[in-house]
Amino acid sequence: MHLKQILERIPATAHPMDVMRCTSSVLGTIEPEGGERTAISIAIRLVALFGPCLLYWHHFHRSGLRLQTATDPRDSIAENFMKLLLLKLRPSDGKVDPVMVRTFDVSLMLYAEHDFNASTFAARVTASTRSDFYSAITSAIGTLRGNLHGGANEAAMEFLAQFNSVEEADKELRNIFAQKKLIMGFGHRVYKNGDPRNAIIKEQSRKLSQQPFGSPKLFEISDHVEGVMLKEKKMHANLDFFAASAYHQCGIPTAFFTPIFVIARTAGWSAHIIEQRANNKLIRPSSNYIGPDPRPYVHIDSRSTNAKM
Repeated sequence: MHLKQILERIPATAHPMDVMRCTSSVLGTIEPEGGERTAISIAIRLVALFGPCLLYWHHFHRSGLRLQTATDPRDSIAENFMKLLLLKLRPSDGKVDPVMVRTFDVSLMLYAEHDFNASTFAARVTASTRSDFYSAITSAIGTLRGNLHGGANEAAMEFLAQFNSVEEADKELRNIFAQKKLIMGFGHRVYKNGDPRNAIIKEQSRKLSQQPFGSPKLFEISDHVEGVMLKEKKMHANLDFFAASAYHQCGIPTAFFTPIFVIARTAGWSAHIIEQRANNKLIRPSSNYIGPDPRPYVHIDSRSTNAKM
């Protein structure tokens, strides 16, 4: 069975992250690591395949289209993805706007690597057991699927999408502050004085908003929210916040934001797996038991039926 046939069997109701996890797992089965399939060649193939597999599944269940995923051999990962998403597959279809392609490309670079976050650590733990490359990547994808790690840019977009004006956004912000709720896309475990990646993706979002297909209102609302959060809460926007409005203006479904993270971060995960293997030691943390003290053993015949277990 070909990979496309397997993608067709993934239900339309599946989470898009499950498509990414399936792609890695299935490819590891039909193209196992070894011989000419080195870690680097597998990493490159996964980065190249994740986007087309996601979009093949998307178009098949949306319209029954069996997408031909190969575009111009000179296309970058970003241009291939945007062409497949927008179905601009022939010269007569016109080209994808270069600002869209550049925005997507920039986002892949910004998301590509970021130290020992949860998914990267999961990949290294799996690699440390001497498991295969695909299993380590699949572990990372499964970890990223959890909304305490992945999904921040999706949540940011869902928050922004509810507003039709700056005034509406400002009013809701005050309500959120009063209720002491969180707004996704702000603050960072590492960057306490601002995420340096934010300015880069914000500029791309601004450029998109100036295009005929862009959304000046969305950018204006995003910019206002960022300003209020910094002034009132001393919280800086991170990469996820303006990535949301940037992806939305490119016509990318919100549910695809975290799968795009997978496409980008596979480069970083792969580098960590290779590094782990180069000087490997099983990652096996110790635990400190803090439960009840040991109790004397009582023979089963002497135990009371009401004894606490």
